[in-house]
Amino acid sequence: MIRPHSPTETPAEKPAHRGRASLAWASPWELDLEWQDAPPGKKIPYVEKKAAPAPQESKPVPQPKPKPVPEPEPQPAPPRDELAEAAPPPPRKAPPSRLVTKPRRPAQAVEREASWSTLAILSMGLLALVFIAWLYVDDQNAGLDEDLRLNRPVDQAVTIQTPEKLHKFLNALVPFENAELYTKPPWLWDTPTLSRVVQANGTALDNLRDLLEDADWHATHAAWHAADPCADPRWRQAMLLKQAEAAYLSRRMHEEAAFTAGIDLAELGWRLEQIWAWPSCYRRALEAHTLAAQTLADLLRQTKLPESTLRQFQRQFNVCQPSTKVLESAMNGFYVHEKKLILGPKSGENLDTMPGGVQLQRPGRLFFKPHETLQHFAIAFRQMKAETQAPLIHTAEVRLKESMAPDTTYQPNSAGLAYYHQRMKLYTPLPAELGLVRTRGNLIIALFAVRRCIAEKKTVPVTLDQLRTFNYLLDVPVDPYTGGPLQYSLARGLIWSVGNDLKSADGRPTEPPMDDASEPTVELGIAVAGVAK
Repeated sequence: MIRPHSPTETPAEKPAHRGRASLAWASPWELDLEWQDAPPGKKIPYVEKKAAPAPQESKPVPQPKPKPVPEPEPQPAPPRDELAEAAPPPPRKAPPSRLVTKPRRPAQAVEREASWSTLAILSMGLLALVFIAWLYVDDQNAGLDEDLRLNRPVDQAVTIQTPEKLHKFLNALVPFENAELYTKPPWLWDTPTLSRVVQANGTALDNLRDLLEDADWHATHAAWHAADPCADPRWRQAMLLKQAEAAYLSRRMHEEAAFTAGIDLAELGWRLEQIWAWPSCYRRALEAHTLAAQTLADLLRQTKLPESTLRQFQRQFNVCQPSTKVLESAMNGFYVHEKKLILGPKSGENLDTMPGGVQLQRPGRLFFKPHETLQHFAIAFRQMKAETQAPLIHTAEVRLKESMAPDTTYQPNSAGLAYYHQRMKLYTPLPAELGLVRTRGNLIIALFAVRRCIAEKKTVPVTLDQLRTFNYLLDVPVDPYTGGPLQYSLARGLIWSVGNDLKSADGRPTEPPMDDASEPTVELGIAVAGVAK
């Protein structure tokens, strides 16, 4: 029988007790790990454990016979207590060669490493949270925008009457008797309808004449910022009324007065084009120019006015034409307008020019960075200013086909980006719309020159370049979509532009004239056939 390992033996004595016989049989005290960790001299009582249920009978597995090991020299037995003497013999243990025992690490070291790992993870999470919060809260400093500031002088007049006169003109309008009249060009109305509409709106037409006779509209005065004068939906009716007046006067054989009404509509567009306080005024200006060109196209194809009268109307119409330089300067005004809406008094602009009289900063919104949002406007307006001078084939039509606002749900400035894309929808189409208006205006100028040649020389020019030889044109009008001359056909009696599809279809007359943006076309008139023969 092998003696159990004495708890009081020294390390030097261990080899004497653990000879070759310990390789085959282990002491019960070596199996008890708690006994090994106990301090010297302390006895751990033995507690009898319940026997495990007997395993099912199985065939015995043959075990290799242990090699004979010489027994160690007898040593004096250490004193045993009564529990140790009464304890049953320890169970057999597998040979040490078949057991792999991992060294046990102290519990304090394991807990210390776990605490350091947890602290490192929490620190990294806190830093990530602070960084994300900084991205969502931090707003960049205001960038330089000196190139987008307004350079025209401020009107020093104390008060002006023009905004009030415009409001009075719109209030004097009498709605049309039939809603279908808003969808048809007035020269297609019957004469009794034209007469009733014009007579019912006589006061409104008189008010508009007074407005156009005003020498100075004070377009830069602060009074225009108090309220948006062009947001009123009755402007569409007002312009149709002016077309109806021209058609009615033409039916009554007052042709010169009819041309004057058409020129008045172009002048109205020219005056609204100078008001940059509100972007809606520029859009109303382009609408007025379009309706004026269509009205004059209808009058010119059947006119009998002399060459001298047509020359005067051609000069007046040419002066009122919109230009890319005006739009380029107006972009500065639109940028300042958006800056006021975002920053309020902090924009640095005069308080009496705040849109709608708002003199307090707009309340902030979640994930809305004012200065970063304003920088998006600055970049967009700089790009549009550069594009206004380029042919439409390269810029404007491409911008119209761009996708709308991307998904900005998880962006740090998501609210600001959504606001920017929503507001820029008002400005992005302007270069293309201006290009179409300029195209229609150039077609009307060329048509004026052709009708002057017919009225004076009783012949139709073979080419548009011939009109320059006859001094009816200083230069042949260009097609804004290509930068080249307009298309002309004497045999078909048409002048046209390639339009926004950049493909010539040999002209496509429409009603109203030039209504097809893909092929704006004007007709020389039915009297041309007789003159050509």
